Parts: sequence; structure tokens; C-alpha cells
Amino acid sequence: NDNFSVIVAAVEQGRAIVSNIRKVITYLLSDSFTEVILIGASMIFGLPLPVLPVQILWVNLIEDGLPDIALAFEPKERGLMKERPQPQRAPLLTGEMKSLIFIIGILTDIFLLGLYMILLKFSHYSIEHIRTVIFAGLSIDSLFFVFSCKSLNKNLWHINILSNKYLLGAWFFGFFMLFMASYFPLFQTLLGTTSLDTIDWIILIGLGLFNLILIEMTKWWYIKRSAKKTRA
Repeated sequence: NDNFSVIVAAVEQGRAIVSNIRKVITYLLSDSFTEVILIGASMIFGLPLPVLPVQILWVNLIEDGLPDIALAFEPKERGLMKERPQPQRAPLLTGEMKSLIFIIGILTDIFLLGLYMILLKFSHYSIEHIRTVIFAGLSIDSLFFVFSCKSLNKNLWHINILSNKYLLGAWFFGFFMLFMASYFPLFQTLLGTTSLDTIDWIILIGLGLFNLILIEMTKWWYIKRSAKKTRA
């Protein structure tokens, strides 16, 4: 119709779509960059592969797949119409996103590669057990980090992390399938995994939470810097 409110609603919806696309891109590229660096660093140091190809495939399809789809249904954020209009040819992958992807990948790799080298040198675990730990670590980090991707402009404590029911369902499904991959005999044979100990889960969840805190601190720094540029 000829009501100008329709134009406003269309612009707002368009901004919400672009925002969700950027969240999905950030989530996917961060995980992929982490895997590339983890494998590459292990090869450079002459270490055995920290995860098997089939385990990487499982993480990409099962652990990351549904959360990635769920992010596309993220409710529109408040304040979208207060943002400055973007140029017509503005890239989907912004400079802030590139920095965030790089920092997330590096932080995650520092933790996982460090844990991998410690387990190889000091633990009594078999290589299958160590690979299962790293495989679970990749999965847990991505399942925690997906909540940071709910907003690239706000920290976790400024958003409602329960607003997307699809994401919550994907999150619980991801953890359920991770437990299945670690304990169900058929998946153990398929993926080359072994059962993890309680201490393994405590360490991995602790590292995942600490990594999430560092990611949120990085986001906070970029948010503050962007706010200063806007005021200037």
C-alpha cells in the first residue's frame, strides 16, 4: 500500500537479514579458521593429527550445522534503525568481522593446541583418547561461541540468550550428539573416539567458558572503539 510505515518496516527487515547473514558468516569462518590453524600447526611441529578427517566432518555437519542454520532465524535486534545507512556496495564481511574471526581462531587454537601438546607429552592417554579430547574441545568451543554470534554489536550480558528457540534446540542437540559420539559404540568405531573421563569434561568445559570470556572481551573492545568512531 501507500503507507510510508511499510517502507520503514521493509528497511528494518532488510537490515535484520543482513545482520543475521553476517552472524552466520562469522560463526562458520571462525570455526573453519580454527580447524585449519590447528591442523596446520600440528603438521608444522611434526605432531600426529590432533583430529581425524571424519571427526572434522562430524564437527562441521553435526555440531556446527544446526546452530548455523538456527542463527539465520535470530530475532531482529533492537536499535537497528538507529544505525547509520550503509553504502550500497558495502561488503558482507566487514573489517570487524575479519578481526573477530582471526582473534577467535587464534585464541581457540592456543588453548586446544596447548592442551594437545600437554596431553601428548605428560599424559598416559592413548592417541585415540587425546584425539577424542581435542574433537570434543572443538565441538564445545563452537557450541559456546555460537551465543557470542547472536549479536556482533552487543555483549552477551546485554542480550537475551534465550530469545531463539531454534538455537537452543540446536545447542542441546549438539551436546547430545557429542555425548553419543564419545560413548556410543557405533559412533566410536565410525569416528575413532573413546569414552572421556569426568576430568576431561571439566577441563574442556572450563576452557570453553574461559575462551568465551576472552571472545566477549574482544567484542567489548571493538564495540567501545566503534562507539568512539561514531561519536567522532
